[in-house]
Amino acid sequence: MGRARNLGLVRFSTYNLLNMFAADTAEARQHYETVTGVIRALDTDVLAVQEILAPDAATAAERLRRLADDAGLRCEVPASRDSLGPAGTEAAVAFGGHGYHVGLMWRDGIEPVPGSLRCYGGRDFWHGLALVTLDVGGSRVRHGSFHATPFSRGMRADQNERLVAAVTRPRDEPPALVGADWNTECADRVLAGQTWDLYEPADPYAGVEWFADLIYQCQWDYDERGRRRHWADRRPGDVLWAGGLHDVAAVTGAGWQPTTGHHPADVYGAHGVRRRIDAVRVTGPLVPAVRAHYVHDTGSAQAASDHLPVTVEYLPAAVRE
Repeated sequence: MGRARNLGLVRFSTYNLLNMFAADTAEARQHYETVTGVIRALDTDVLAVQEILAPDAATAAERLRRLADDAGLRCEVPASRDSLGPAGTEAAVAFGGHGYHVGLMWRDGIEPVPGSLRCYGGRDFWHGLALVTLDVGGSRVRHGSFHATPFSRGMRADQNERLVAAVTRPRDEPPALVGADWNTECADRVLAGQTWDLYEPADPYAGVEWFADLIYQCQWDYDERGRRRHWADRRPGDVLWAGGLHDVAAVTGAGWQPTTGHHPADVYGAHGVRRRIDAVRVTGPLVPAVRAHYVHDTGSAQAASDHLPVTVEYLPAAVRE
């Protein structure tokens, strides 16, 4: 990746790739090259990706291997037994139930713990969850990639409960970070004096004229004259925070910055909505270890996908025991 190994801070990024491998056309190949260039420019240590498209699990694994190789990263986890991959390894990809899959990649010098890969697919989630424990300079930390359903607020909240269980149990597992397209608004709160205030109090849907896709993101009712009123449904996000998965942007006090709304493929963006739905969340022991959060808002990143990459930095030596 062109950067010396840093045994101090570790950089973890998350990136929704926008229908990667959807077709074999000149346009799709250009999309792939642009995304690969964005990934290289991240210069990250560990990367969670969403929207690897493939018709079957074997193809999904091969496509993640190809992307990792072209980006200068690795994605193979040594399997303890029953390995399906080459040389006794398995690609860190979770095969989802609707053609969209998630995966993890990391740079040379970071070692996956053999047998630590956990993949939850279509039987557990709308898309999927991949978790792998990585040795980051002597400390073992789990890293995850997740993609929430875009279409059901109720399912999103329910599956976030399932996600919390998968990430926080059993109790003796290493601390974890999960990078994801959460498809929901943040509901984390921060202490301001004696009051717990929303980190992200603004409602991105406020003042936007109603359009049909808001049923997937908003609650609504009707006033005394029968006019519809709507507001962001934060319940799925509140499940995450109440369940002990903390948004690094809130933990670090980062300034608010949208990750979607810039791309012509974004139906919400077409209505003027700018949302921050891509984020990294951490379990409690990692809260004192996080040091930074930032969104990569570059011209190439805006052109490559309808989501911008997000990176956090953490210090393994500061993880709470």
